[in-house]
Amino acid sequence: MDKKDNPLKVYAVVGQIGFLVIVPLLVFIWGGSALINALGWPQQLIIVCVLLGILTMISGTASYLAKVVKMFAKDDKEKISVHRRRDDDYYDDGQS
Repeated sequence: MDKKDNPLKVYAVVGQIGFLVIVPLLVFIWGGSALINALGWPQQLIIVCVLLGILTMISGTASYLAKVVKMFAKDDKEKISVHRRRDDDYYDDGQS
């Protein structure tokens, strides 16, 4: 069975993407809220924490998706057979 044919592989990829979307947001929101309450900083700084969480989420998800695409593209390239012409094959390139 090929790596791509495994049905659990799809669930693993979807689960990882969900994890990469939810966890950074929760960590930055919870951490920012805790810091704001502990240090007495203004409440408006939670917006900065949310934006940092979104940037972290986007960069983590983008790098993971790039790795997944590269992995699947590598598998596809291995399956493609390239026909190499022999020297004695006739080839008309349109130039006379």
